[in-house]
Amino acid sequence: MELVLVRHATSMRSRVGIWGRLYDAPLIEGFEEQLAETRAALECLEEPKVSSSPLSRCLETAAFIFPQKAVHVVEEFRAYHSGFFEEKTESFIREHNPEYVSLSYRDRFLRPHFDEESMEAQASRVERGILRVFGAGDPILVIVAHYSTINIIAHITSLNWETDTYADGTYDVAEGAFIRKTVDPVIVLTNIRDRIGRKKSGPPTREGRGGNG
Repeated sequence: MELVLVRHATSMRSRVGIWGRLYDAPLIEGFEEQLAETRAALECLEEPKVSSSPLSRCLETAAFIFPQKAVHVVEEFRAYHSGFFEEKTESFIREHNPEYVSLSYRDRFLRPHFDEESMEAQASRVERGILRVFGAGDPILVIVAHYSTINIIAHITSLNWETDTYADGTYDVAEGAFIRKTVDPVIVLTNIRDRIGRKKSGPPTREGRGGNG
């Protein structure tokens, strides 16, 4: 399967000043120019299935790049939750928690201190979204989403299951840009289901290890 991961164009979120990534701001005026190159590069795709985060900035991006295609909303591909800071303004954070602004993406989500959605929780959520869209056997799949979601999907489809590496910026996609990958959806889905099964079963008991009880 050819997988195309598209990051949304620039939204009004930062201009409004809201820190939280779930703030559902529309794209900035003139986003069409930002997306023109990506649209031209992807218009040659033959019958892609297009999936998107439910947030407006992704839906508007998908609609512009693929104006003739139905866009399938995948709730699990939303942006991450910023915890205590979700509804705060950036100016509030700079005044009351200035040290937080200087933290790296890795520090915020591998060791969350303000009830942010951890990297492990983000990965589990995105895995559920992958289960929803990879099973249909589509030869070309486009996912329009956010930096964090794209980064996690790219790692998972590369069969990297070390979630502590997901925050290293390996797949650093600029706003409005995209990456293309060739993936084996069967292998990806099998690994995800195995991981979910192990999480549900939990660590083996002493009896399960063959102990003497």
